[in-house]
Amino acid sequence: MKRTVALLAMTLALCACASSYDLGSGDANYDAIKDASAACKAHGGEIQRLADRDGRDLSDYQCRIGKGR
Repeated sequence: MKRTVALLAMTLALCACASSYDLGSGDANYDAIKDASAACKAHGGEIQRLADRDGRDLSDYQCRIGKGR
C-alpha cells in the first residue's frame, strides 16, 4: 500500500501538467483505487478504466484531467 501511494505521488509530481497519467502497477483493490481516485480528483481529474483492460491491476486505469476526460 505504501509503495503504491509513493509511486502515485511520484507519478503525480512528474505528470502534473499532463492531461492523463497511468496509476502505476499493483493490485487494484478498494483502498488503492480510493487513494488514487482522491489524488486524481485533487488535480481536477477522474479515474477511468482503460477500454481493453479487466480492472484487476492499477495499470488498467488512468487519471484523466481536463479535456482528456
